[in-house]
Amino acid sequence: MKQFLIILQVLLCWAFTTNAQTITGTVSDANGPLSAASVVEKGIKTNGTITDENGNFKLALKGTSRTLTVSSVGHATQDVKVGNQTNINIILQPDEQGLNAVVVVGYGTKKRVTNTGAVSAISGDAIRRVPTSSVQNTLQGKLPGFFSVQRGGQPGRDASDFFIRGVSSLNPDGNKPLIIVDDIQYTYEQLAQINVNEIESISILKDASTTAVYGIKGANGVLIVKTRRGASGIPQVNVRVEAGANSPTRKPKFLNAYQSATLVNEALRNDGLQPQFSQYELDMYQSHQQPYLYPDVNWYDVVFKDFSMQANTNVDISGGTDNVKYFISAGAFTQNGNLHHFADARNESVNNQYFYHRYNFRSNLDIQATKSLKLRFDVSGRFGQINNPLVYSNTTATSIMSEIYNYGIITPFAAPVLNPDGSYAYAFGPNLTNVPTINARLATMGYTRNSRTDFNTLFDATQRLDFITKGLSVQVRFAYAGTNDITRTQSRRYTPPAYHYDSSGTYTLDKNGKYNLAPFALSGSNDLYDRRINIQGFINYDRTLGSNHFYALGLFNQENYTTKVFGAYRLDVPQKLRGYTLKLGYDYKSKYLVDFNAGYNGSDRFGSGHRYGFFPAGSIGWNLAGEDFFKNAFPMFQLFKIRASYGLVGSDAVVDNRYLYQQIYARGGYYFFGTTANTVQGLYEGSLGNSNVTWEKSRKKDLGLDINMLQDKLSITADYFNEYRYDQLFYPGSIPNIIGVGFARENLASVRNHGYEGSIRFQSKIGNVGYDITGVFSYAKNKIVYEDEPSPAYPWLARTGHPINQPFGYTAIGFYESEEDIEKSPKPNIDPSAIKPGDLKYADLNGDGVIDERDQGPIGKPNIPNTSAGVTFGVHYKGLDVSILFQGAFNYSFAIQGIGIQPFQSQWQPIHELRWTAENAANAKFPRLSSSASYESSPTAYPSSFWLINAMYVRMKTVEIGYQFPKQALPFKINSARLYFSGYNLFTWTNFKLYQQDPEVASNTAGDAYLNQRVMNIGLQVGF
Repeated sequence: MKQFLIILQVLLCWAFTTNAQTITGTVSDANGPLSAASVVEKGIKTNGTITDENGNFKLALKGTSRTLTVSSVGHATQDVKVGNQTNINIILQPDEQGLNAVVVVGYGTKKRVTNTGAVSAISGDAIRRVPTSSVQNTLQGKLPGFFSVQRGGQPGRDASDFFIRGVSSLNPDGNKPLIIVDDIQYTYEQLAQINVNEIESISILKDASTTAVYGIKGANGVLIVKTRRGASGIPQVNVRVEAGANSPTRKPKFLNAYQSATLVNEALRNDGLQPQFSQYELDMYQSHQQPYLYPDVNWYDVVFKDFSMQANTNVDISGGTDNVKYFISAGAFTQNGNLHHFADARNESVNNQYFYHRYNFRSNLDIQATKSLKLRFDVSGRFGQINNPLVYSNTTATSIMSEIYNYGIITPFAAPVLNPDGSYAYAFGPNLTNVPTINARLATMGYTRNSRTDFNTLFDATQRLDFITKGLSVQVRFAYAGTNDITRTQSRRYTPPAYHYDSSGTYTLDKNGKYNLAPFALSGSNDLYDRRINIQGFINYDRTLGSNHFYALGLFNQENYTTKVFGAYRLDVPQKLRGYTLKLGYDYKSKYLVDFNAGYNGSDRFGSGHRYGFFPAGSIGWNLAGEDFFKNAFPMFQLFKIRASYGLVGSDAVVDNRYLYQQIYARGGYYFFGTTANTVQGLYEGSLGNSNVTWEKSRKKDLGLDINMLQDKLSITADYFNEYRYDQLFYPGSIPNIIGVGFARENLASVRNHGYEGSIRFQSKIGNVGYDITGVFSYAKNKIVYEDEPSPAYPWLARTGHPINQPFGYTAIGFYESEEDIEKSPKPNIDPSAIKPGDLKYADLNGDGVIDERDQGPIGKPNIPNTSAGVTFGVHYKGLDVSILFQGAFNYSFAIQGIGIQPFQSQWQPIHELRWTAENAANAKFPRLSSSASYESSPTAYPSSFWLINAMYVRMKTVEIGYQFPKQALPFKINSARLYFSGYNLFTWTNFKLYQQDPEVASNTAGDAYLNQRVMNIGLQVGF
């Protein structure tokens, strides 16, 4: 019997072995193969393997689940059913919300499970294929606490302004976050020029516990960019090529010549003046029978084309050994403008199109010099050119779009595109500048070109001191950053010859022009030159003793920043910063978490005795999911962490004068002494210095909650914050001007800023179809507590108690309906005959019967949205993936003025056809038309709630559809290949009809910036 059992056991083992299933395959993500990814048979944790440097694996299954559990750091874990397959390709999706997801914080990293501060992070994979040249444009709607506005779309100058948790400083420069790229401070402009292909991750630090280490630089939050580095393995070569088409998100519409001329006549009649156009002329404009004598030109369509092209190419190589690892990258980006090409043989092939060319390179090298000494050497550079067509200086326009809008420069009936003989025409008519048409000047007048070079190097050495105690190390770092910007201008002294063609066939030369085209003149200037040198020394300690984890950091930091004096040919006095940083932390079993951070910093912007400041902050956290009672009661939670932080941070941003503590004396006029012509230049006293001036301060509180549940399928982060920003540098408004001398800014003002934010992500699978939904929400509202303003005559005139940049103006309460209505209503103290039915009527806030500046109160909201949201939908099936982001901004206002909307300053637009008339009074959407620049309804002379609209928008911000080809289908030695389509700003929905401008336009402007662009892009990524 015993022998029978032995034989049976052997047979069963043989049968099991012969039926065992061996699986081979590859693990990759959107960027190519993943090395060191874990592949484990589900249900048998001891049966697993990891992928090699090419992402390959081989595993013999022992159980019956026929399912693999695949995981990799920074990616969502996937269960993959293999069925009867023997070879399988697995594509992992990025995941920044896992328990062990690593986020970069100030001078270090933290895991999500042990982080006690308010940090939002995103991987480079999530933004790499957004088809825009500027990094900050890729982050809208993706990070809680991140607010941004994109004011224009000009190639090379389309980067968004951004803020972390809104704004809280009355200082114009005091709301810009600190930007750190690989431990080097960057400006807004430098961040916009980084090649996104180089980025590994981006983190934003929002509360005091994460920003206090930066001391007087941390009050506005910190954005940290970490670039990619090499890993051990054979060389991995990735090539990415893209081509895209740009078009405006909103194309403005203007009325034709007949419609415009008809409204001109109506406006003149409203003002009691003679019409400009006869009925015969109106008929000619409408019939188009004589287009040279009675032109009808849509100058936007003439000047701008529907599409322009952009291209992006990147190549990177990474790999190495245990001793040397490298990442090398190079990229080229080209974006053309939307102008038509106007050829003129006399223009000597000068390119006056808008364009942006950028070339990037980066080399990140890590060397394990000895078992205990690690070296790091980074070199990066960016070379860029931004080209602008030259705008004729004798007009008020600042750009080509500004000229299109400007009624004083061109009108649809002012000139044909070219005269019958092919010569250039000029704008002919009353109240016009009579300059050659826009196409004439674009064909001949030249360009202004900015060529910029940025160069950065960093050397770092880390020495482990385990022979003293385990976990102890010292580190030194040296960083250099330099920028040089040169402007080249190729221009002509005069505009090209242009002529007016009249009914007699005569050509009359433009009175401002010459008979011959003036030669080109070349000029240049060095507008920007700066260098930043930073030296840092660290002492680090990080050790785990049983269930106790201790970590500490001590840092010395010194920076020297030198820049060129604006408008001069010399360097300014170097700006110097010195600081000390301390970080202490402890956690027990990743359950009980304590952090203390402090910065002690000094800036030469302040006088002795006020130069240094101490900025401490602390935070605590408790992960209830680590407690047995919580696990038993709520087993669905893998993380349930509550956290809180409180601390003090500062800002040394100074406007007007870098050294406010110094008394200023300025050079004045010349004086004559003696009997000969001996002159001596005099000095006069400027604004009084303030020897007590010091940095702005911010007390920040934060309460947060982090949740992971349902096996990490659902993750939630929520924060409430409250900030009190005080000692803000502000002019003492309560001191009367009768003193007779100016004052420096003082530490006077204070602002309260509070809000809440959060993100929620759910990811799961249905069969072979994976999907994820991510929602992001941010709300930040500020209020001025004190700003030392003069005592207002009425409460509604006070800025105190309102948000920063709160608009003030008249409250529009409709239109004057009749002469009787005008007679009995309050009205401005102007010529009564100038006020007519159809003009705007305003509320008389002080009840004195007169509308004047004392009736201006708070209207609308500031121009920066205080609410932002984004929702991302993702689906992936085998090699196919789709992702769509909807992003919106709410609770803000804007107003358009001057050439953007006002009759006889702006081109005539469809909204003008909805003007008030006696017949259309009940349905009017626009005041009566008038030719007066300062008439009672003018948005510039009488800013009011009629012109200031409370706006919101929702965009289909980004779309990406990609397909990763199976490895076995790839030829040659290609490891991975992915084809994708991506879009940016594809659709926009708004709540306003008064204006045609993009919803992110700057308020109280003409709205004539280069139009924001929609981008449709196709790309191919190949890995070897």
